[in-house]
Amino acid sequence: MYITFMFISFYIFILLLIFYSDHLSYAQWVMQPLPLPGPPGPDCCSSSSNLRNDTTPPKIIITTNLLHEGNNVLKLKIEDESPLKLRGINFTQGNKNIETYLAKEQDQEYRALLKVVPPFTEVQVRAVDVNDNSARLVHQIKVENWFDLIMSSITNNPFWKNAASLIGVKN
Repeated sequence: MYITFMFISFYIFILLLIFYSDHLSYAQWVMQPLPLPGPPGPDCCSSSSNLRNDTTPPKIIITTNLLHEGNNVLKLKIEDESPLKLRGINFTQGNKNIETYLAKEQDQEYRALLKVVPPFTEVQVRAVDVNDNSARLVHQIKVENWFDLIMSSITNNPFWKNAASLIGVKN
């Protein structure tokens, strides 16, 4: 009887596996291919004469002022009248110079993932628009040590300040 039960349960398992795998194959997500790198097609700037006459270089603004030790997201803006054909970012990690991907967000905002070490990192951002106007920004950003971050969050906690004022301790 035990062997019969085992064969029946194995048969049911095989049937469920066949039906379940069929539904699973329909549920798979297919990743769309990424666009090819390089300049945009020729139809990007032919409609507007203002874009063809653009002679101003892109304006690069780094909006992140402070980084913490380890992985960080650096936020920046690259403002320009015409579309960009090239953008890139390099940063220092100790004595190493690392190039990383600059991801486009909404509008003219970009983000990059940086892994940094204290006391500071040097960020180099470059941008070239379709009219070959180029800009480069080199900026040093302070990197805060994780231990200092934890200690400042503990000592600057409003709870301790309120507790000290209740006890009568003055700063």
